[in-house]
Formats: sequence, C-alpha cells, structure tokens
Amino acid sequence: MKKARLSEAATGREAQDPVNPADGVWMFPGFGNTGAVETSDGIVLIDVPGYRWVGTMMQMLRDHLAGPVHTVFLTHGHLDHALTLDAVFDEAQDKGYPPPRVIAQKNLVRRFDRYRMLQGYHDHINRIQFAVPPGVSAFPLPKRYPDITFDQSLSVSIGGLDFHAFYALGETDDALWVWVPEKKTVFAGDLIVMGMPNVGNPFKVQRYAREWAEGLEAIVAKEPDILIPGHGNVLQGKEKIREQLLTISEALRYLHDEVVKRLNAGMWYEDILHEVDLPEHLKQSEYLAPVYGCPKFVVHGILRQYSGWCDGNPSNLFPPKKIDIQKELLSLIGKEAVIKKAYDLKEAGQTAMALQFVDIALADEKEPEEEKKLHRLKGELLGMMGDHEPSYIARNIFYNGHNEEMKLAGEDD
Repeated sequence: MKKARLSEAATGREAQDPVNPADGVWMFPGFGNTGAVETSDGIVLIDVPGYRWVGTMMQMLRDHLAGPVHTVFLTHGHLDHALTLDAVFDEAQDKGYPPPRVIAQKNLVRRFDRYRMLQGYHDHINRIQFAVPPGVSAFPLPKRYPDITFDQSLSVSIGGLDFHAFYALGETDDALWVWVPEKKTVFAGDLIVMGMPNVGNPFKVQRYAREWAEGLEAIVAKEPDILIPGHGNVLQGKEKIREQLLTISEALRYLHDEVVKRLNAGMWYEDILHEVDLPEHLKQSEYLAPVYGCPKFVVHGILRQYSGWCDGNPSNLFPPKKIDIQKELLSLIGKEAVIKKAYDLKEAGQTAMALQFVDIALADEKEPEEEKKLHRLKGELLGMMGDHEPSYIARNIFYNGHNEEMKLAGEDD
C-alpha cells in the first residue's frame, strides 16, 4: 500500500481565461472568483481572491480593463474572497488613482476580529482542510477593514449603474450578494460553489441551511440572465439559473425539515445523523455533487444550529475521557482480541468500524514495534477512507490523518 497520500491543495481556476458574459461584465477565475463591472466612474469589483491568485487576477484585470477601481464589494470575509485588498490599493497609489471604497455586511468586521483572536487555531485547521504545506502561511490575517457596512441591504449608484447588495445568512453570517439590474447579473459569492453547499464544515463555526435556501430563492426572484459564482463557472440563462438554484434550495430545505421533524419527535443527535439523507433524485443531481461539502455535513450543521452538545444519554453528560473508557475495555476484552477484530473488520470492508477498534488498541501502553504496527494499520484505514471519499474537505482530513499515522509508524516518505 502506498504510504503517503497527497492531500489536495485548493487549486482554484487560475489556468482559465477571463469570462465576459455581457457588455461590461467580467469574471476573473481563481480561488475564489472575482467579478467586475465597468462603469463610467471606474471599475466595481466583487471580491478579491486568495494570496496565491491575486497577482494573476490583477494581471487579467489590466489585460482587459482600464481605469481606476472605484468600489469593492466583499461577499463575505473568507480568506479566498476578502484578504488581498492591498493589491488593489497599492495599484491605485502607484497609478495616482483615488483609493477604492470597500463595502461589506456589518458582521464581516466581527469576523475579522475573531480571526485575529483565533489565528493559531485557524492556521492549524486550515493547514489540514486545504493541505497547506509546511513553511506556507495557512491563515494570513486581514489587513484592511471595510469602509462602509450595512445590515440587511444597501443600494448605490456608480457610473450610471445601480448596485443592490443583500444580506444572506448561509455559508457565513456576513454574506452578501450583489444584483446589477441593468446587466441582469447577480454576483452570488459562495451562495453558489458548484456543488453541495458547505454547511456543517467539521472545523468551522455555525453555517445555515434553511437561510442559505432563502438566499438562493431571493436570487431566483430577480430572474437574472447571468450569475457569477464564488467558485466555479459562470451560469447563463434565466431558466438554467432557476433550475440550479431551486434544486440546491430544495435539497437544503429537505435536509432541514427532516432534521427538525426528528428533533420534534424526540430523536437524538446520533440517530438523526445516521437516518437523514437526501432522496435519490437529489443525490443524482449534478448541482449537488459532494465535491466540497456533503449531505452529512449539512445534517451536522442543522443539528448544531438547533440542538445542544449532549447526545441525550445522561451517562454522557459528564463522561470520563474517551481514552480512559478505552483502557477499561482493553482490560476487560484483552488487547489481542481487539487488534484481531480490527484486522477482521478491515478485511470485511468495514473500514470506519475498524478504525474505532484500532483507537481502542492504541489507548493502552504497548511495545514500540506493536505501537508502530497499530499506527500503520490506522494509517492504511484512513488512506482507504480518503480514497473513497468525494468531499474535498473530508478527503483532506483522512489523508492528513493517514500521513500523520504513517510518520508515527516510521514509514513516512
């Protein structure tokens, strides 16, 4: 078995060319996408990409458009949409342009403050989630805050065009989308990520399923002809956009309502998590591919939004540490039997269950060579989980775990 798994770094779409779906409307692809609208007062940008892509974005911008950047809307405060404003401001200073103004939803300020407070934690989890290599910053801090913030909506006229920004609670609590009626164009930010919405990220703060659906439905009500997503390709055609957005909305509402129904019936977290899934017709939809988020993450997100941390069993209200429980089980069953069961489960294809038995065996003190064998087994199991996992986030978590276990087994490449 291959000892190391190559976790996937976020590659974005930097190799693609800019897209010009309507006169004066552009998308510069990257991780994430940057939208642009030409006006008589200057360029309006929607988002700036991550650090590895901002140079390419600025080059594409200047290859096709001239004049100052007048305004930048930030659809939310994630690092691939909001943290590289310096490139735009530095260019304005170099060329003698007035500095652009930056517009965001008011919660973005609170987000940036939280990022500063939890920089170490976010560096750690992003390094796993995005497969960031050693020596590369996984969580750069924001340097510029917005000039203008709003609560529910904001409308501005720039160079003869109207820009309407609307708050949308969804992937984040600071998200907005922008409607330009004269261009029949919506800039959706991460309300559209070309796959199953990223609700319930294993490492991140609360995200919102029903509210995400409401945001998509509000976009559909504008009947746009063009939609620029936060990630992925430009969407064109009123009916195509409607079909895609309402399919995603249907899936989010379905999962939300199924979880709520079970909570109201007295079911607890674990049983709901293992019971609720998308119906088959939605599972097969190209719009809901689990390439980043996945349905189980969404169910976790809904449960976290509406329920507490106790699983309903009073025995687990103030439980001992899990490793201490595992040690007691080992003393009762015997380590050899547990290890044998782990290998039997692996051979039977029950990979997730096998991992649980390996963890029990690892709870006990053991001989160094035996410990290495257990770490090797755990690494192999995690690699197998990653090999069969379509979700980018989950796959990177499994592969990161695989590589760490192989290091402990003394077999890292």
